[in-house]
Amino acid sequence: MRLAILGDIHSNIYALEAVLKDVEKHKPDEIICTGDLVGYAPFPNEVIETIKEKGIRTVMGNYDDGIGNFRLVCGCDYKDAHEQSLGEKSIAWTKEQTSEENKEFLRNLPQELRFRAGGFDVLVFHGSPRRLNEYLYEDTDEQVFDEIGKMSRANILIFGHTHIPYHRLYNKRHFINAGSVGKPKHGNPNALYALVDINETVAAAFIEVPYDVEKIARAIEESALPDEFADKLRNGNR
Repeated sequence: MRLAILGDIHSNIYALEAVLKDVEKHKPDEIICTGDLVGYAPFPNEVIETIKEKGIRTVMGNYDDGIGNFRLVCGCDYKDAHEQSLGEKSIAWTKEQTSEENKEFLRNLPQELRFRAGGFDVLVFHGSPRRLNEYLYEDTDEQVFDEIGKMSRANILIFGHTHIPYHRLYNKRHFINAGSVGKPKHGNPNALYALVDINETVAAAFIEVPYDVEKIARAIEESALPDEFADKLRNGNR
């Protein structure tokens, strides 16, 4: 089975469209999304409508929870008060712009997906199985991976939230972070997604997709969102 894994789209419709076009070339059996459809860019409704139109199974991200359930904060890990202020502006603007129908869609997203593939038990979530906003980085302490692995009851764990891709094998469990389509933090502005092939073995490839970053950056600057979000997209980092 071949899975195309998208995640952390963050209202960036131009990145999503470019990724979906690229995905077609690889003929996956299914496209799955690790959540965080909205926030930071000015097209939350367009992203949600595309996900619905394509029938892409999606788990709830912390931003989806924040917008769908009218929360004041998104549960993000801010480095300082300035970052927190930017995040609060993002969630407030996105709540205002997202339609009630699409808020309901976000509110009803599942927190996890479970299925069998190639003899493996697969679990898809956003941050971790225990918290939407828990960050699992590649260098996270092994004890955390051990705890997460045991509680997951899965052989393959697929997730996002950090916006940084990796494939780590620990205690015979595969931990696969798909990176970010719409708000990358891997060091360049290209959109990113993962192709996961599950047969007798498990292989993950991370696909970078160039797209018109300046177009989305200008759209941010023309909206009431902070201009810093445009600069971060241009630089491909925080």
